[in-house]
Amino acid sequence: MDNKIQKLYLIRHGQASFGEKNYDNLSKKGFKQSISLGRKLKKEKIEFENIIIGPLNRHRQTFEGIKEGFKGKVKDPVIINEFAENQLMEIAQHYIPIMLNTEKSMKEIFSEVPIWKRRKEFFKYFNIIAKKWILGEYDFSKNKFETYKDFRKRIKVAKNKVHNLMKDDNHTMVVSSGGAITGIYSECEPLTVDEIMQNSFEIKNASVSTFIKQNQGFTLESFNRSLIPKYLETYI
Repeated sequence: MDNKIQKLYLIRHGQASFGEKNYDNLSKKGFKQSISLGRKLKKEKIEFENIIIGPLNRHRQTFEGIKEGFKGKVKDPVIINEFAENQLMEIAQHYIPIMLNTEKSMKEIFSEVPIWKRRKEFFKYFNIIAKKWILGEYDFSKNKFETYKDFRKRIKVAKNKVHNLMKDDNHTMVVSSGGAITGIYSECEPLTVDEIMQNSFEIKNASVSTFIKQNQGFTLESFNRSLIPKYLETYI
């Protein structure tokens, strides 16, 4: 490990409880993914001077799984609230039934879709809602949802906070969510709306994206790298 290079490791949480009333908990596979990632980080002898997590249950649970797999001394995490995920899942749960002109819940809608087709069907509608959110085509604030503009402001604050925490010769781990990770990426590189959406939806659970700290910000080193076995890989 080259201690002269300061790296930021952005880790997406393990698989959450998609389709359940409370999405914000890891599934059984999500815990396995987190433990597996911890073992891999230990094997690669990566040491973290700072450990940061977002405020959600799945962020904390993912860190606990990484810690279990790491089986070594791991610092207590600092919570940075600005690393919370955006509200696209909640927005989708609210607007997809409206789009389909039904009183059924999102869970009921997709429970009627064959399992093999469910992910594709969900993302067909999710992509429409996400693009409208990013482009500001709906007044999502009427339902007290965070707008995309406010989300980007929050992510910029998160980026600056973690940048200020990183001192000389250390690496930092942040456990957050796919939208927040893509938001950080968007702060470092100019991305189009379609690139933002594509990157957000392709981030694997428990994947690692690395950025190198520079004087005023970060530059991307690798994005969405999976360190866990193929059979454990998921996207949602």
